[in-house]
Amino acid sequence: MTSEKRKSEFLATLLIPTLLLLSQITTSHDSLKEYESDSVFSDSNGDQTIQGHSFLNFTNPISPSSQVNATWFAQVSVLESYGTDLLENRSIGLLDQIDQILGNSDGWLDESEANSFSELVASSRNWTDSFSGGCCAFDYSSMSVVGSIDVSVNPPEIGPTNRTGGEWGWTESGNLIGTSDGRTLRLIDLPRVGALIEEVPLRVSLPEDWEFKYSPMSEIITGSPGAFFVDRSQAPVAYDIRITIDRNMPPILSATSFPQISSTISLAKPSSFSATCTDNPLENPRIEWTISRSGTTISSFENDWISVKPSDLNFTHGDVMSVNATCIDFHGAVSHWNDNPTVDGIPPDWSGKFSVDGIEGEVIENGSQTPILAPAGSLIRFEVNASDDSSLPVLLELYTNVSEGWRQTGLNQQTFEFTANQGKGINGADMGIDQRHLQKAPSEILMALVATDDAGNSVLSEWTLRVLDANPPTVIPRLFSNGIEIEYDDKIHEKDELELNLSHSYDDLDSIGDVSWSVLVDDEEIFQSSPDWSVFEPISLSFLAKGAHNITVKATDSKGNTREEPISITIEPRSGAHIRVAEATLPDDARVGSSVMLTVLVKNDGSDPAFARVCLSDICGRWTEEPFAATLESGPGQATIEFHFEMQNKTVENLYLSWDSASAGTYGDIPIEVSVNNQAGIAKSPFLAVLFGISLLLVAWYRNSE
Repeated sequence: MTSEKRKSEFLATLLIPTLLLLSQITTSHDSLKEYESDSVFSDSNGDQTIQGHSFLNFTNPISPSSQVNATWFAQVSVLESYGTDLLENRSIGLLDQIDQILGNSDGWLDESEANSFSELVASSRNWTDSFSGGCCAFDYSSMSVVGSIDVSVNPPEIGPTNRTGGEWGWTESGNLIGTSDGRTLRLIDLPRVGALIEEVPLRVSLPEDWEFKYSPMSEIITGSPGAFFVDRSQAPVAYDIRITIDRNMPPILSATSFPQISSTISLAKPSSFSATCTDNPLENPRIEWTISRSGTTISSFENDWISVKPSDLNFTHGDVMSVNATCIDFHGAVSHWNDNPTVDGIPPDWSGKFSVDGIEGEVIENGSQTPILAPAGSLIRFEVNASDDSSLPVLLELYTNVSEGWRQTGLNQQTFEFTANQGKGINGADMGIDQRHLQKAPSEILMALVATDDAGNSVLSEWTLRVLDANPPTVIPRLFSNGIEIEYDDKIHEKDELELNLSHSYDDLDSIGDVSWSVLVDDEEIFQSSPDWSVFEPISLSFLAKGAHNITVKATDSKGNTREEPISITIEPRSGAHIRVAEATLPDDARVGSSVMLTVLVKNDGSDPAFARVCLSDICGRWTEEPFAATLESGPGQATIEFHFEMQNKTVENLYLSWDSASAGTYGDIPIEVSVNNQAGIAKSPFLAVLFGISLLLVAWYRNSE
């Protein structure tokens, strides 16, 4: 075959199929021409491997258990580099598949090979079962083809097989017939198994008054309720795409107002109306509003919500304002909502009376600004009566700054109650010492009463309640023993350096210097503050004797408010071991040169236990078996010690009592003097002093008797 002849054949094979395709498209159904030329179905992305569109049109009304008619059209265009599953070895591309499997493997696609491929495509697309053909199933059943599917193939161009950029494709159309079941809802199933026809968007057009209702794969469905697109190529799984359709129902419309309106609406305040219209998931219904008076439309809006002030629309008190909302869906079905409130332009009226701890004050009317005085801690009662010309309930709201968010409410008649206390900013234990000692201003409680009628008209009245000083000082006494702070129930010992400190005390309003102080011990005043005294100066209590004591701290502020703070403490015996020899005796028959027994009575005036023994020079007796110590209940602790020794002389030298207290960490020796002539011996120095005193008393008694 010459080169010129081959070129002529190539041109012929290129033009003849094109002319045939144009002829077939021209003679196709008029109803399909419209959708074929519709730009909605055209894929403008020329870089895609597969392009095109498909269309499923249900042409007659759908009824239960009846015949269903539809038309089908599809147009598909595929790049030549994309292999087909109609032939083997898909990975080598379409042109090589045709040349090697249907042709002579010469690297050239000729007319015969192209025609063979066209016949193969036409045969594969001449389906009779709508589901296997890649179209659909209706109510669980495939639809049948009336006659046959018209298929027109646009084969690859004649030429070398190693070219790029070429396309091939086909169009198909046909009439389908199916049957509905007895249910109300209808089901359309679209196959998704990976076929080529599934890669192009499918438009589904429903009969009048029918619409899309639901699909588990709604994310790949777009468009309008009656004509929607399904992009099967975007389905995440290879599974049938089920779509539920049904007759159109009017949308569901609900509306609310703010403030909530019952039967009246405020003349001078704006009121908002909002509506929610729910319908098909592919639809956003339109909401229209109208405002009318006596049947005449005054204003109209198209929005989800509106804000209306009746006075701006020339309404007056007593007029009826009609508010109407209409929701319109894709098919023109509508739902309505309306309200007809009466315009109210007159605010409510009220009167009230305050009482402080049961003592009533004067009647307060609207707008009164009379200040209210109340001692701290008093109970405030506010009795309010309200009315409105509409005879509808009046909402009463009392707001105060007693605490954050404080609010009480009532209807028509209400008694509000709260306690007037000094608020933030006064002295308190949460402050530092210096800060809590400063003078502070008394608190003021702000009150606001809001009376609101049914229409939302409201009147606001405000007052100031001044809280008077009625709280006594706060007394915080602290005890220090030997410079260390202690608790009241800690052990306190006689002779300890005991001090009372009041520096942490404070008054809620007064400076600490304006507070007077006094301290009583067992009902006897032992301290009275002077102008130059400071609470930082400690008050000594070291003089307290053993036993229980009641201490009272009295504090009085500049307004005469007084607080008495009682303290109960117990003074224990002195700490440590304080040993003394109370008595040392020899037996009556003690003689020099004989063995004698010395008996010693030893006492401990301290609270720390001690052991004791008697020693003669380096010879000592046994320690007492038990330690002895003073207690608050039984007085000084005591022990009796017996000591045997040889009486060498009438007087005994180097005789002493040895004692030791481990808990006190002290020990010592006390000399003891005894003699045969003076058989009652005691510790030297105390005994001589007592003996001298007795002698003086005897002399004085003798002289007086003469």
